[in-house]
Amino acid sequence: MIRPFPELENIHAIPIELPGFEDLKTANIYAVGRGPFTLIDTGPKYPGLLEQLNYELRQAGYRLGDVERIILTHGHIDHFGMTYSIREAAGRDVACYIHPEDAWKISSANTSQDLWDHEAYEVMALAGMPLAEIEGIRERFSFFKDLCDPINNPCLMEDGDEFFGNAYHLTVIHTPGHTPGSVSLYESRSRVLFSGDHVIKHITPNPLIEMRRTDLRDPDYQSLRAFKKSLDKLQSFDIQYVFPGHGEYIEDVADVIRTYSVHHRQRMELVWQALNNKSRPLFHLIGDVFENVPEGDAFLAVSEIYVHLEMLINEGRAELADPGPPALYRALP
Repeated sequence: MIRPFPELENIHAIPIELPGFEDLKTANIYAVGRGPFTLIDTGPKYPGLLEQLNYELRQAGYRLGDVERIILTHGHIDHFGMTYSIREAAGRDVACYIHPEDAWKISSANTSQDLWDHEAYEVMALAGMPLAEIEGIRERFSFFKDLCDPINNPCLMEDGDEFFGNAYHLTVIHTPGHTPGSVSLYESRSRVLFSGDHVIKHITPNPLIEMRRTDLRDPDYQSLRAFKKSLDKLQSFDIQYVFPGHGEYIEDVADVIRTYSVHHRQRMELVWQALNNKSRPLFHLIGDVFENVPEGDAFLAVSEIYVHLEMLINEGRAELADPGPPALYRALP
C-alpha cells in the first residue's frame, strides 16, 4: 500500500487497491469540502468498492447523501465506473461534470458496445499486429465493460471553470494528453493539484492514440505534443501537493515533470534507432523499444511507440515509407 496522504482540512483522500492492475497501485478518490462536498473521480465498479468507499467516507465524517457534485478528471473506466452507483446510493441525481472532449467515453453509446471496435482493429492492423494478438486484446477490453455503468448527458466543464463550496475553491485546468478531455483541478486554499492521470509519481502517464479523431475539436491533435503543452500550463500554479489518480501524492511536481521529459526523449531515440536500419511496422518495434511488455499490453506498447513516432515526424527525423497495411515507417538522417 502507499504512504498516507497529508492531513488537510476539508480534503480527504481515499486510495483504493486495484486487483489485477498492480502497476497502477491504487485508484484514488477525493472528497473535497464539508457538509455538501465534491467527489473527484469515483473508481471502477468493483464488487464491494461502494461499501468500502461509504465506510471510508463515514470514518472521515462524510456521508454519501451529502455529495453535491462529482467531477471526473477524464473518461476512463477506472475513474468514472462507480459514478452511477454513487448517485443511486446518494438517493438523487448528483451532478456529474466532465470535459466535453471525453463526454462520449462515459456514454451508453460507447460503453454498451464492444469497447474494442472496428477502428481499433484497423489501427492495430496498420501497426502490423497479428490477428491473434488483436483478438486477445479485444477479449481483455470486453472485461472492462463490467467495471462501469454509463453516464448519459453529464454536465460539461471547460478550462478555467470554477467550483466553490464550504472552504474550497477548485479551478478546472484542461490538461489533454492522456485523453483529449483530461483535466486537472487546482484547489487554491490548500494549493493542491488533483491531477487525474496527467501527473503520477511512480509511472509516466501514457499519452494514448486517439481513435475517434472525427470527434476532436483539433483535427491535428497529437497526444504527446498535447501532454507536453499541458505540463507547461502547470508552471503558473503555486502547487504544494499533487494528489494523482493513482499511487502516492507528490511534493515536488517539477522534479517529476523533469523525469517525464527525460523519459520521452529517451523513448523517442529508441524508436528512431529501431527504424534506422530498415522500414518497419510499429508492432515489430516493440522488442527494440521495451525490455518487457506484459501479456495483454501490446496495445499500450504500440500506442506509446506511435505517439513518439509522431514527434519524430514533426522533427523531420522519420517518415511514412509505405501506407500499407501494414504501414511502414523509416528513420531519416
